[in-house]
Amino acid sequence: MQTMYYKTSNFIQHTGNVIDLTELRRRQAAAVQRDSLARRPEAVYVPEEAEEPGFRPVVLTMSRARRRRARRERRAWTLDAYASVAVILMTAAFLLQMVL
Repeated sequence: MQTMYYKTSNFIQHTGNVIDLTELRRRQAAAVQRDSLARRPEAVYVPEEAEEPGFRPVVLTMSRARRRRARRERRAWTLDAYASVAVILMTAAFLLQMVL
């Protein structure tokens, strides 16, 4: 590793960087007032009168063919789960026979 030395004439001289805080605050306040809706205060939520029920059940209707298809799919997933459990049990039984 090599150490490099620089002359002080190569450094930037910071002059005139005094900040007037009152002017900065005034600009920021003006920017907040003119800015997008994201910076505006949120509106206060006023609940409406409870004339209607808060929960409305949604009834989904399916055609006969779609119900049949869904039933077959559930049955297929059930058989798949049973087959997976059977494979795991057979593997465990085989390993127990080998160990004992």
